[in-house]
Amino acid sequence: MPTPGYILDACIAALSLGDPVAIQIHRAPALLAAAASLAGQGDATAEVRSWSEIQGRGSYAPPPAPFPLLPTAPALIWDIGKDAPPERLYELLAWRYPDNHPVTLLALDDAGAITTITQLTLADLVTLCIVHCALCIVHLPPLPIAADHRGSEGLHWVVSRLLAPGGCPWDVRQTHQSLRGALLEESYEVLEALDADDMHGLSEELGDLLIAIFAHSEMARQAGTFSVADVFGQVTAKLIRRHPHVFGDVAVDGEGEVLQNWDQIKAAELAEKGRSRPSALDGVPPALPALAAAQKLGKKASRTGFAWPDAASAWAKLHEELGELEAAVESGDLAHTAEELGDLLFIVARLASYLNLDAEAALREANAKFRRRFTFIEQSAAAEGRPLSALSLDEMLARWREAKRIPHAPAN
Repeated sequence: MPTPGYILDACIAALSLGDPVAIQIHRAPALLAAAASLAGQGDATAEVRSWSEIQGRGSYAPPPAPFPLLPTAPALIWDIGKDAPPERLYELLAWRYPDNHPVTLLALDDAGAITTITQLTLADLVTLCIVHCALCIVHLPPLPIAADHRGSEGLHWVVSRLLAPGGCPWDVRQTHQSLRGALLEESYEVLEALDADDMHGLSEELGDLLIAIFAHSEMARQAGTFSVADVFGQVTAKLIRRHPHVFGDVAVDGEGEVLQNWDQIKAAELAEKGRSRPSALDGVPPALPALAAAQKLGKKASRTGFAWPDAASAWAKLHEELGELEAAVESGDLAHTAEELGDLLFIVARLASYLNLDAEAALREANAKFRRRFTFIEQSAAAEGRPLSALSLDEMLARWREAKRIPHAPAN
């Protein structure tokens, strides 16, 4: 059997690839092993299980991160066989390469001579590797950056191109401030997909949110303030730094100690920057929706010990505030009534924490439920050729009760 070097030299010559220094050359078994080891899959014997196991979504399978190939450079992969079956190689390559990516398959005989050269696509790799030869070498040509749709580099290139000379006339006129609304809108569309448990929609909306992140980063790079590399660098270092129980040797006993360590590390980070948060309530964004802000403020206060001992106490306070609101309404003092209504809503948000619920998410679901049921009333009236204004309140309530019996009355 000829040496691997001889075989690869023959393949490089047959494909007219030129200087082999510019080509990625991998043994398939080593490539697959590298993909598995690079994923940082953690300690399978650890007490803390993976997200998929905790959530009942099945056993844990690590992602190939970082991906062991540079898709925009050519690659030769050899020694495909029992230790590196073609189906496993396909699964790895499909993580970054599209199914229609061109692939050249070189079949070799036992003497190392190339017998056939077949042009195919990545999707055909498994079948042809099995059918054509016992010894195969796969050549992957470079993936053009404009076709690199499955990695952050491709999106980075697209957004940068939009903001470059000869880019999009609309995009180049935007500013950080003009895109604030779009950023907020995309964030809410992500929440909408989450609330609907729409995983396809969530994938799409998270992508739209990434557009905003890359756009703001590219504007900052051109202005000389920071780049997307700084964004990745800061957030990656921050996550590692704030999880010493995962990436270091710190031992923690439950989620409470994790949060306590997180707050201490954040305080130390601010001190290093010459900043501080004198109040335990600092760090709640002013633009946060009021109900979400109320719950977050309450949680921050509770970490200092300023909290009711149990949910029963929160319930009692809720009833107390409801009585004070009723008294304010009877007094006819509008300003006092508004104040008491605010107090009641704040206590509702606090109660949500004691019930381990997200108050903002619960209200969004209530809004969506109201929209579904009211739309059902509108549609049922329209189906009878009657305007909604022609229905009496009793008729509306009857249809509302009917809508309640439909778990998901259509919104359109």
